[in-house]
Amino acid sequence: MGATGSATHSSIGVPNAPKPLTNRQVDEQLDTFLKESGALVRVNDAGREFRQIRAFNNRTFDVNKVVPTVVMSNEDFGRISRILGDGTDVVLEFNIVNRVYPEGATSYNTIAEIRGTDKADEVIMLGGHLDSWHAATGATDNAIGCAIMMEAARILKTLGVQPRRTIRVALWSGEEQGLLGSQAYVKEHFGSFEEPKAGYEKFGGYFNIDSGTGRVRGANVFGPSGAADILREILAPFKDDGVAGAAASRSRRLGGSDNTSFSQAGLPGIGMGQDPIEYQTHTWHTNLDTYERIIEDDVKKDAMVVAWAVYQLAMRDDMLPRFSKSEMPPKPPDENPQPTPRPTRTDSGANSSPRRGQ
Repeated sequence: MGATGSATHSSIGVPNAPKPLTNRQVDEQLDTFLKESGALVRVNDAGREFRQIRAFNNRTFDVNKVVPTVVMSNEDFGRISRILGDGTDVVLEFNIVNRVYPEGATSYNTIAEIRGTDKADEVIMLGGHLDSWHAATGATDNAIGCAIMMEAARILKTLGVQPRRTIRVALWSGEEQGLLGSQAYVKEHFGSFEEPKAGYEKFGGYFNIDSGTGRVRGANVFGPSGAADILREILAPFKDDGVAGAAASRSRRLGGSDNTSFSQAGLPGIGMGQDPIEYQTHTWHTNLDTYERIIEDDVKKDAMVVAWAVYQLAMRDDMLPRFSKSEMPPKPPDENPQPTPRPTRTDSGANSSPRRGQ
């Protein structure tokens, strides 16, 4: 059995000491050790209560570098560990079916819009990510975010409004693998502050929902304080319903959700803050993320809030203010992971035949 550990030792105060390994480097070395030792399968402890399973992917994306891996409930993992600790062998049988697509595959974003009128070349966007992890059906992460945004567009379409700016809905692919769908879309259609494309100055804001089934309580927008002031005014009619307002952000760091793909480009990415409602504690990326966790009344109200806010931005004379050239925060450097040192064996069995089983 194997479980990923963390590098906890410190080199502070030790001249020329090697840097502690990152968690990713530790994981890579464990993968290499298991492969070279002839392990047939790796079993990870889910480490969560009440049989919650939270499973991701191996970061190598290379079946030649890792052994098949399963995530086991903490209760089962613990019982097996105790039996092994008592000196009794445990036999586990697995039927793992993986498929490899060496040529890769193309994922697609889903885009629809309500065409604008006198400012149709300017765009207000709203969306969520359509992909989800495999432990469950991804109801709160993020099928419900997509449903809220689709319902917001349906409300506007049903009302027969004629927005001045084009309102565009985007359901992203590849969010869980690193915001791939939204990053590609922004790069293709808008560019960035440093390398703008023709649509860059015509973009008015992107609303994102990706925090589960809870009520919307406010918004965070990339831009100067004036942008937050406008959103706060737009959301004011919902104050009695518990919508607190809006705050401004200066961060161009990528991560979290698809609104940061816009923020990184220097565009007004707007993340909607929500009540947590079991999100981090129970449903986020777990086997419990199913339709039964959705609170219908909350998400209906979320759709109304989003529809109103999107429509207001689509109707204003001016778009949201942005940072000026001198005020624009610098784009953070791309994260380049440190090369992983090659693991070496120092025990006397370094040249012995590998033992099978794990």
